Amino acid sequence: MSDFLAAQKTISFTYQSSLEAVTPDFEKLQFVSSGTANLTRPDKLRVTRTGGFADVDVSFDGASLTVHGKNLDAYAKIDGKGSLDDLIDRMMTAGVEAPGADLLSSDVYDVLMTDVTEAKHISSAFVDGVECDYLAFRTPEIDWQIWIQAGSQPIPRRYVITSKHIVQAPQYTLEISDFKSGADVAAESYTIEIPAGAKTVDLSELQSLDELPAPADTGEVK
Repeated sequence: MSDFLAAQKTISFTYQSSLEAVTPDFEKLQFVSSGTANLTRPDKLRVTRTGGFADVDVSFDGASLTVHGKNLDAYAKIDGKGSLDDLIDRMMTAGVEAPGADLLSSDVYDVLMTDVTEAKHISSAFVDGVECDYLAFRTPEIDWQIWIQAGSQPIPRRYVITSKHIVQAPQYTLEISDFKSGADVAAESYTIEIPAGAKTVDLSELQSLDELPAPADTGEVK
């Protein structure tokens, strides 16, 4: 899987992600978003995500990162030339949570296997009717599982990260579909058209980019 992904110069797919949160009353809630991803190696990325609390369009063109919070009518732009690997490293260093971004790295295997203490092949499985190999891995801080499509196109179809030291072990789940690569990928613009009335803000001000609502909202009944 790692070799296959790294060898693809252009990739596109749709995805659904779910992020679990545990309330102070120990109720586990699941927040679901969906979106699209397009990348051209080594330095271009376009990702959209729509959920109950955010509508986000993100683009990196090799020279700058633009984040448009459509639901906020605001955007942030950060200059920074480099590759996708450089961008992912900078995001993680800055504390920006981007689960699943490691699958976009040019060195997927080394990134995924960092700190792994145990690995095993569980069984064959089916995701959306597609046969996959189901594998499970453990690290000191998290456990993670991955379902990889069997056959000549070994793409990740499902990826689950479990925060095992947090109460009730919440999980992040990423499900990938409509995967395309090479000549099958439709042309994509890596320039976001920002509406004329949108305000420019610092990235830290775009608080509603998260998949989760504000902490005070997670326990409210509406």
